Amino acid sequence: MAGKRFLRTACCACLLWLAIFAPTRSEDPTRETILAWIADLSSGEFAVRDRATRQLNGLTADQLGLLVDQLAMATDPEVKVRLSGVVAKLKHERQQNIIRIFLRDPDMSQTHELEGWKTFSEVAGANRSSKRLFLELFDRYPELVEKPLESSQQAFDASAVVSRSIQDSMIQLGDGDEVDGLALLYCLCAMDAHGDQRMASSALRILGRYPYNQMLRDPQAKRPMEVLVERWALSLQSGSDLTRAMLIMVESELTSLRRVARKMLQDRQGPERADPEDVLIGLQMMFRFGQEEDLPILEAWLDCTEVCVELTALGFPGGLQGGLPGGFMEQPGQPPQPRPEGNSQRTLEVRDAALLACMRITGMEYRNYFPELRTQEPRGYNPNTILLPADEKELRQSRIDAWRATRKP
Repeated sequence: MAGKRFLRTACCACLLWLAIFAPTRSEDPTRETILAWIADLSSGEFAVRDRATRQLNGLTADQLGLLVDQLAMATDPEVKVRLSGVVAKLKHERQQNIIRIFLRDPDMSQTHELEGWKTFSEVAGANRSSKRLFLELFDRYPELVEKPLESSQQAFDASAVVSRSIQDSMIQLGDGDEVDGLALLYCLCAMDAHGDQRMASSALRILGRYPYNQMLRDPQAKRPMEVLVERWALSLQSGSDLTRAMLIMVESELTSLRRVARKMLQDRQGPERADPEDVLIGLQMMFRFGQEEDLPILEAWLDCTEVCVELTALGFPGGLQGGLPGGFMEQPGQPPQPRPEGNSQRTLEVRDAALLACMRITGMEYRNYFPELRTQEPRGYNPNTILLPADEKELRQSRIDAWRATRKP
């Protein structure tokens, strides 16, 4: 009996609480009724204001537009405070409902009011991982989620907004967020989709630093993130930019950098365009991620005669003593001397690195030919452990001969 009496008492208490405090959800209140509740928010009686607040909290997101309009026109501080709370609650409910429907629908082409998905899915891929990554933008950049970027100018304007937010956070020291980096990357990819790469290079200094690069390391979003970063990196033009992008990618464990390394090695063949540091890093990436179809590009570097135009620093009396790597030296005021074809140490270093990548791709026991090689994360190996001195011509040639023997039918 005591248990039943306690249960009845508890039920009565719950019903009383609901009657007093729970939001009153009307079936279909008219516009006039809602406006009357809003007017009651400025009443001189607390009970009237409190009841009106509960009644407004019982509305659904269908009435959100009217409440937002009334909030914009409100002048009474009490009305503003109470109505702001109601609007925030309904916006959150609306957002959660949209997200729930968006995530559950297996049709990847449906936007469900999140029209930005159209652009995002085009540049990041249409899959569930992309959907979850896309929703990371909702709280900080709702405009990127709710509206598509349908032109280069729209994407540029959006990237300018994100860049200003990042700049402000840098000035304020500590207000930056990893979502800022994702938003900027998305805008740049949307610009690239329209053939516009004018801001691609400027993102390097942002995506290479904390906290903006943390989203790149999210294992739950690895697949779409690799697509986005690869697209951005391939839009870069200079060798140094491509190299910096590759380093960002490899440090974030994004394996899609193979195409970026391929682009850099292919575009920079020729003495007037190749920087040895860039080329060597590209070859390291090929050692880790290269495939059979990349061999023609690597083989071209085996036959290069000069990897870069080597210049002296001018202004020193008598020039540089001892010359440059490979023995080449120019004296100020004198005509250029003939270049020693194929003898530059930097050129030979590139050949060694290209050969090592070729051996690894084809499954050769490369350690038999590079016995001093030491692995090193994240780039694959330490270059100093594979490079031979310039005078080791016979050993270098034996390596190349062994490689070419495997390529014969």
